[in-house]
Amino acid sequence: MSEPQIVKATLPAELEDLRFDVALCRIFDDVPSRSFAAKLINAGLALLNDKKCKPSRNVTTGAEVSLDVSFLTELTEAPQAENIPLEIIYEDHDLLVIHKPAGLVVHPGAGVRTGTLVNAVLAHCGSTLPSLGGPVRAGIVHRLDRDTSGCMVVAKSQLALTKLAEQFANHTQERTYHALVYGTPITDFGSIETWHGRHPTQRLQYAVVAEGKGKKALLNFKVLKTFRDRDVALVQCELHTGRTHQIRVQMTSIGCPLLGDALYGAAPHRILNQKFFFSQLKKLVSRQMLHARTLAFIHPRTGLRMSFECELPSDMKEVLQFLEGQG
Repeated sequence: MSEPQIVKATLPAELEDLRFDVALCRIFDDVPSRSFAAKLINAGLALLNDKKCKPSRNVTTGAEVSLDVSFLTELTEAPQAENIPLEIIYEDHDLLVIHKPAGLVVHPGAGVRTGTLVNAVLAHCGSTLPSLGGPVRAGIVHRLDRDTSGCMVVAKSQLALTKLAEQFANHTQERTYHALVYGTPITDFGSIETWHGRHPTQRLQYAVVAEGKGKKALLNFKVLKTFRDRDVALVQCELHTGRTHQIRVQMTSIGCPLLGDALYGAAPHRILNQKFFFSQLKKLVSRQMLHARTLAFIHPRTGLRMSFECELPSDMKEVLQFLEGQG
């Protein structure tokens, strides 16, 4: 039996009164579904304030969640094709560009073995796909977090995999994201450059670390719109590096955490004190409000620059409509 590997998180106000299994999914990306969360809770691998409880137990702000992540072992078996609908923006012999919905895991892992983007693409293509990192990552050039929506490119040929991987490694592709954040950056546009690495004590989190301790992370941001006297902002982020959870970590580092990001962000007191506004807002926010809006790259076979855009999904549009109605 594996030795316990405990990670902990404090429940933010956004998750107040949710079921424990639902809150567990919201906090940890590696817990992909409510049913899987319930299994962890029933097995005693997820505790609330160091006590075992039912998955249906309602949680409160400030409660501590403990999760034994020893279940996170790397998969090696090849994934199977599954008939899962894909929103395809563009397709040719070498690649697919898709609009990934929030909630879709990109490739199989310890917590989810089926129902991923890789399973869907295998079924769509009707054949095996090239892979950079073993069979579970077939066709995957880059990733989006489970609850991040938007533009993704998937390689169908070895040429595409190699050439696109080079562009992502050299940061010559272009990616912009739209994010809804608490607060507003002190300038309407600027850059954030940090050292990015694993959190020193929390295995599932990343953090801004001391110089030289991780990898450099760089993004440019532009404030597109502010709401409610700058308590909330719509921000465009242009990634120059592609670190795991980069936007979520860096925006939090400047005091502007993403709405709905239970792992890295929490609503500031000035928002919590607006009780009716906050109660209405959190009803609309069920994930981190982050969307991969545009993606551009050089086609691996033709050498032509290609650019794609994914419209904001309905949940982010609904939040924006609510904010616009609040003045």
